Amino acid sequence: MTDERFEWISKRAYAIWEAAGRPLGHSQHHWEQAVSEREIMERTRASVDGEEILVRLRQKTAMNQPEHNAPYSARG
Repeated sequence: MTDERFEWISKRAYAIWEAAGRPLGHSQHHWEQAVSEREIMERTRASVDGEEILVRLRQKTAMNQPEHNAPYSARG
């Protein structure tokens, strides 16, 4: 793994951890998610910061949240 790739994955894993509320014991999962995102970015030749990939992942994650799966009347 190149230093640049390692640094990107490390920073992304940290950002995932922070976004998840800094839970203990999930570092391996966050690292694997960051690696997966980097591989997607490399395969699709996304921009260096991968923002368009992250936007898609956020949209996908948001659609899988319970609020989006509840009937409209239950959303408040």
